[in-house]
Amino acid sequence: HGDAYDKAEILHRDISSGNILITATGGGLLIYWDLCKMLKHIHQGQAHTERTGTWQFMSARLLVVPTPGQQPAIPDRADDLESFFYVLVWIALRYTKHGFFKSALTDMLHAAFDHHYLDPAGAAKGGGRKKAEVQTSDPFEVSRLLMSR
Repeated sequence: HGDAYDKAEILHRDISSGNILITATGGGLLIYWDLCKMLKHIHQGQAHTERTGTWQFMSARLLVVPTPGQQPAIPDRADDLESFFYVLVWIALRYTKHGFFKSALTDMLHAAFDHHYLDPAGAAKGGGRKKAEVQTSDPFEVSRLLMSR
C-alpha cells in the first residue's frame, strides 16, 4: 500500500479482510485493486459521486459523510490506514483468544462494523460508533485487552 501510494500515486480505497492475503513467508499482499484511483484523479474530484469500499472496514469519516445536499468525502491515505486498523481489530476479535462471550462479541462486532441506517433519501449511513471510538478512545485499548487474555 505504501509503495502504491508513494511511488505510483494510487489509493486502494477498499482495504478489507478479504483483500489482504498472507504469503507463505508471512508477508502481506494487498489484492483487488479494482476500486483504486490515481491520486491526481481523486484530487481533481473525478469519480466521487458515491462511496466505495467494504462497509465494515471503511473509515468513520467516509461512513458518516455525506449529509443531505453534500458530496461524499474525498478519500485519502488516512482513510485507507484507518481501514487497515479496523481489519486488524476485526480479525483479532474474531480469531484470537479473548474474554468476550460469543453473544457479547457478536453484538460488539455488529455495533462497530455492521450497524447502519437509511436516511430519508434511502442512502446508507453509519460509522458513528467508529467515529466516537477513534475520537475518544485510547488507541491501544484493544491491543491491551487482547493481550491480557
